[in-house]
Amino acid sequence: MRFPSRTLLGAALLLTVSGAGCLPGSVPLELPAMTASALAERYAGTRAASGGDRQLLAYDRAGDGRAIEVVGDLAAARTVVVFVPGTGFSLDDFDGTSASPAGAARAIHARASALSPGEPVAVIGWLGYDAPEMTDWQVITTLPAAKGAMALRELATALRGKERVSLVCHSYGSVVCGQAAPGLPVDDIVVLGSPGMGAATKAELRTPAQVWAALGAKDDVLRPGVRLGPIGYGADPVTPAFGARVFDGGPGGHNDYLRAGNPALDRVVSIALTGEASCNRGSCQEGARPKALG
Repeated sequence: MRFPSRTLLGAALLLTVSGAGCLPGSVPLELPAMTASALAERYAGTRAASGGDRQLLAYDRAGDGRAIEVVGDLAAARTVVVFVPGTGFSLDDFDGTSASPAGAARAIHARASALSPGEPVAVIGWLGYDAPEMTDWQVITTLPAAKGAMALRELATALRGKERVSLVCHSYGSVVCGQAAPGLPVDDIVVLGSPGMGAATKAELRTPAQVWAALGAKDDVLRPGVRLGPIGYGADPVTPAFGARVFDGGPGGHNDYLRAGNPALDRVVSIALTGEASCNRGSCQEGARPKALG
């Protein structure tokens, strides 16, 4: 039996709205003051809880688990980068690849140290939300992103006073960043392999930050370009009509942006440090189409 498309759409919306109150996860993780003494105390406490030797701002084993790790000296840093991961990450795969929260933080910090030795930079691998699984129906909505945005806003607010703060948002993480963007006190929002930011244009994000977007030559991320209520992600950020500053995402696939040797990594670090991507061939103009590297 075939249902009219209008009936199916109505049913999908009803299911989405009714499920909004049943989202997994809890309140945002509690953050310490961003002072050397408060951070040292927090790191000591989370090491005892996690059993590892990490600088964790927060740690929670409930459900799939959440954690926020710092690479570098956050108290002394003038520049702070926050990496927001996409779907499927949990404590079990917090490390591993350059697309994982800890792996990305280490890749960005290592490259920043190489490109600007002596610059006090800290990078935060932020798994402060319950990232949806690809098999979860909510992954086609902005609902998990909206919950994550609440927690991300708290972190960005706690970082006020730093000279430069940038968000680097990968895949579904860019939906989280889009939901958090209005009025957020950050300098740059960089989206990599984004399916959309939950908006039709950069102006709809209502952010004072510079918005950057990149798409790798072999990245086949789904970019439906539509949003109806909480369903869908909005416009593709690398399209001219969106209005972001588009830079070359390099020759790789969806999880390769921060891989060692990808020129996209250098551009992300340059944006974080200076507010410019240092691109060539005109690929950093607002609304420009990304160009694959030869």
